[in-house]
Amino acid sequence: MLDRLRRLPPRTLGFASLAAVVLLLLALLGVRSLARLAIATELRHAAANRGLRASWRRLEMHGGFEVRLRDLAFVRVADADTLFRVGRLAIALDPWSLLAFSPEPASVTLEDAHLSVAPGSDNGAADIEVDLLRDRALRARQPAAERVRRAADAVARVALAPARRLPELHLRDVSAESRPTDESAGVRAAIASLDLTHRGGGAHLAGSGTLGLEHPMPFELTLDYARNDRLAGTLWFGVADTVRRATDTLTVRVDGRLEQDRHRGIVRLAPDTQVWIGKLPLLLGGTLERHGPRVTFALAADGLTARRIEGSIPAPLLGPLTQLAVAGSFDYRLALDLDVARPDSVAFRADVIPHGLGLEAEGTTLPILGLDEPFVATIHLPHDRYAMRDLSSANPMFRPLEAIDSTLVHAVVTNEDGGFFHHRGFNLEAMRGALAENLRAGGYRRGAGTITMQLVRNLYLGHQRTLSRKAQEIVLAWVLEHLTGVSKQRVLEIYLNIIEWGPGIHGAAEATHYYFGADPAHVTTAQALFLSTLLPAPNRWRGKFDRDGAVRVGTRQQMRFIARAMAARGWLDPEAVPEVESLSVEITGPARDELTGTALRGAVTPEGPPPAAPPPN
Repeated sequence: MLDRLRRLPPRTLGFASLAAVVLLLLALLGVRSLARLAIATELRHAAANRGLRASWRRLEMHGGFEVRLRDLAFVRVADADTLFRVGRLAIALDPWSLLAFSPEPASVTLEDAHLSVAPGSDNGAADIEVDLLRDRALRARQPAAERVRRAADAVARVALAPARRLPELHLRDVSAESRPTDESAGVRAAIASLDLTHRGGGAHLAGSGTLGLEHPMPFELTLDYARNDRLAGTLWFGVADTVRRATDTLTVRVDGRLEQDRHRGIVRLAPDTQVWIGKLPLLLGGTLERHGPRVTFALAADGLTARRIEGSIPAPLLGPLTQLAVAGSFDYRLALDLDVARPDSVAFRADVIPHGLGLEAEGTTLPILGLDEPFVATIHLPHDRYAMRDLSSANPMFRPLEAIDSTLVHAVVTNEDGGFFHHRGFNLEAMRGALAENLRAGGYRRGAGTITMQLVRNLYLGHQRTLSRKAQEIVLAWVLEHLTGVSKQRVLEIYLNIIEWGPGIHGAAEATHYYFGADPAHVTTAQALFLSTLLPAPNRWRGKFDRDGAVRVGTRQQMRFIARAMAARGWLDPEAVPEVESLSVEITGPARDELTGTALRGAVTPEGPPPAAPPPN
């Protein structure tokens, strides 16, 4: 016993002394007031260490070993924001653990609780950033990166907890939400009931509730983790179909083996673990290692067909994919190896192995097969707005790719998707780079979207940031580049004629006319570089200038960085790369009135956003 006490860290030893001595001896002697005082002191101290203030209406001891709290709340001291509130919390301690000076709960009951999380937001930084600014930002975010590592370590420790010997858990009416930001919608989860109990030497989990994503999705869960490491269960979702005004069902089943090697700090999911999404059979496998932490994951699916997918995944989650008539089948492989402590070592692979895949013209109603011909594009804009553009010679603002200055074309490609001419819709190298950089920064700093993905988003999907929309975007980008026969040059041509360059400004010709009163065939290097910096956030173009109408230093640094990247790819003469001090851009087109404030600005009014610009005459 003394040897065990010597190995305990000071804080744990202090808490053990309080819990064991005070709760066991004093509570058994009936001196419950002193036990309550010890618990209250420890609770307030633990909250204060996290910048929180703990309060409650009632704290009671029952039977000597059960702690009950009523109306418990944790408030952030900095802004008086309530992060966590609980109507009733009851923790029953294991008496034998108190004798061992290592207090552990035997059961936890939580009722009427709410957790609120305010996620950090990002400013939608471009994929290419200035070296100096990026390094400074990463240094400033190091504490955030450390928080990510600690959070990953906490997940690993939870995964390694002895699942079949965990305290019994009973949750009733517990909810959690992440608050919305400008970049993302809030997510809310509500647990009506969740029970973790023990049976036959194993653990049984059962629960129900609602998960709020695009639409509230009711769910039911049952999961058994047996003594022999077998893991089996079912997760059911109800998916609202707003078109049919009905609820579809998404069912996920799992049957495999999960081994917890706590001595080596590794959790292993057997590689032959079977998962069914509806009727779609998948094989999963992977590991989670405490050291790092490091996670590996592998997924394999064979013989997938459009019919099996549509029969397994509800139509609202497939979206416009239901408008494709696809013949043949395909296999899919996905693999990830990520060490949180070594972000640059990340390995990511995703492969589609087609077997006679093809789009059938008869039955495909999504306008994706006629992109080689002139057409009128319906452009999806944020906030459920639309614009129309005629991509033909009938529109004087339409420009074939060869009629756009190559410097402007290559500046846009460099800033938006440097690997455009080498990938086929999805850039694996960019995905690996984004994962590594976001881990180093401790938050979202870089995306892995491609020009093709942006194009299908603008033509078919809209700008809602949801998991189903992102999956649809990836699939449609793959279909566009593999099954339609549309060339890279045509994809780029359409993109450069519909992408938004400012409020109501679509396409290179409208942009060069609006900002410079010029044709896109005749722009200077500085003008091309400037225009390329607008695309990540076109409605914020005025922020590129200072009060005197000069381009800000940060924008000029980014322009030079893009120019250097163009030169490295052979798209710009190295001698033509401008110095930051020499870069200047003068707005001479209609945008000048916007910049000087002499015309009405195209900002959102109290009545709503301005109407979409009509097609040019």
